[in-house]
Amino acid sequence: MTRMLICSVGTSLLTGKDRPWKWSPGGGAEYPDAKVVDEWLQQADPVKASAEMNTLSRLEVGPDDRLVFLHSDTPDGAFCAERLAAYYGRRCRSVELKRIAQLGYGARNFSRGLKSLIDLTCGLIRQSRLGNTGERIIICATGGFKAEIAYLNLLGALLQVEVVYIHELHNELVTLPQLPLAWDTAFAARNKEFFQWIEEEPRRPVEVESWLNREPALRALVEDGDDGYVYLSPAGLLLYRAAQEQMVAGKPVEWPEPSPLPPEKKKHFENKPHKRPRGWERYVDRLCQISCVSFVGYAEEMHQGERVRILDPERGVIGVRYGTAGDALPMRVETTARGLEQTQLVAEYIRRLG
Repeated sequence: MTRMLICSVGTSLLTGKDRPWKWSPGGGAEYPDAKVVDEWLQQADPVKASAEMNTLSRLEVGPDDRLVFLHSDTPDGAFCAERLAAYYGRRCRSVELKRIAQLGYGARNFSRGLKSLIDLTCGLIRQSRLGNTGERIIICATGGFKAEIAYLNLLGALLQVEVVYIHELHNELVTLPQLPLAWDTAFAARNKEFFQWIEEEPRRPVEVESWLNREPALRALVEDGDDGYVYLSPAGLLLYRAAQEQMVAGKPVEWPEPSPLPPEKKKHFENKPHKRPRGWERYVDRLCQISCVSFVGYAEEMHQGERVRILDPERGVIGVRYGTAGDALPMRVETTARGLEQTQLVAEYIRRLG
């Protein structure tokens, strides 16, 4: 399955330890030569090279993936994103750079920058979903400003998009799975005229107050700008965009019907010559206990590629690999799911199994 990896970018590529240049933000230091950075990255350990590469290395970026790097509206962010794009340009299907307008070091425009981040990310997600290609969307929220990462985490939760990151003290990828989290879309629909009105152009406080007096709950979603006008706050815009996406998406995907087979009848590993890593029986038993699973057996094609991936969305077939490289059990998991959306729902559940 193809993936779109939306990756926020910080400056750890420039500021990290053990690299052949010295640089610090705001210190007036010149950027290292791009060619020097590119050559260093070719031989550097991705885990130590940058926060973004550390996360992407655990996702095993490959030729079926496309990367979108979101960088701040600063020369620092643009430089790091460009060097990362150069590194991954030959390793995946495509690489895009997206500048987050007005997101920078100064506090003056930071709120506007966060709103640009929300609009940009929502636009990418909607474009992918409307394309109906079955592309799996993952937000890599490791690099960038802390507030930026926090908003990406919340956006992923509200739009049912998987978010991953690696903290500098973590050795493993941390996944924030798709959550059944939403806010009252009826509230957004009921106040649709207000949201459209305030988004059209800057509004004076006296105009906005007339709306807020009629619907006090809207007051928590707006803020005064430093230009004398009132705008949706970043949180207000985030919730409004999330409600828009949820209304477009319609009814949530339902979990598939249960298989009529008992768990012990779903396992098919007899007389199959293959290496079986430690703990495989417990893991296979856990797969068989999933209500919609109807078959678990050996699958040669799952020796390579993503650990869990969809093999046949129309018939609900999912490939799973248990274990580590060189000591793994590749499996074919058949389910009662039918169609891409249901099969994706089951695949996401399997990804979260221990």
